[in-house]
Amino acid sequence: MADAAPPYRHRGALARLVDRHRRVIATLLAAAALLGAVLAVRPLSAPAAQVLVATRDLDASSPVASGDLTTRALPAAAVPEGALRPATETEGRTLNAPVRRGEVITDARLTDPPARAHGPDLVAVPVRVADPGAVALLSPGSRVDVLAASGAGDLPPARAGPAAEVVRDRPVLALPAPERGGEGGALILIAATPAEARELAGHAASSRLSITIRG
Repeated sequence: MADAAPPYRHRGALARLVDRHRRVIATLLAAAALLGAVLAVRPLSAPAAQVLVATRDLDASSPVASGDLTTRALPAAAVPEGALRPATETEGRTLNAPVRRGEVITDARLTDPPARAHGPDLVAVPVRVADPGAVALLSPGSRVDVLAASGAGDLPPARAGPAAEVVRDRPVLALPAPERGGEGGALILIAATPAEARELAGHAASSRLSITIRG
């Protein structure tokens, strides 16, 4: 078996190899140093969050419609508290103040429709009550039954039939200001189901509507 080459021979060969390629090695070392410097000063990419922003200037005069909001990715650190995510249901809800195009929409910016606050399947229904004095006793949040007396507008009080209950125990949402020169009676806004809304509309054309106020 041949004797192994002395260690100094390997060292000499390595030195000759380094000397032969010293320019290439120097270039590679310089590139590695430059890359390390770039990585050291480059900020780490911040995590992003998807939020809803206004696609245009919006005011509070009408509910949010399809196309009013869009999704945008923002650095998580820049996202305000309560920012709405893309999965949030916003259509039909109302802004409580104007917003500018590109503004992030938060939960504090939106309010539910007034009827939805009392139940997911309720709608806001205007009801014209024949007696303005009874309406004067109401305030938003009062609960009422709505009664209809058929033909009461065409018959003397003594011959009018008994009133029938149309809706029961419904919350008053708002009391619109009386219209000048409008129809008789006074208008109230209540929360009711869609079926009750249709029934009230049918009675409004041919009946005298009144209310009883619940305690």
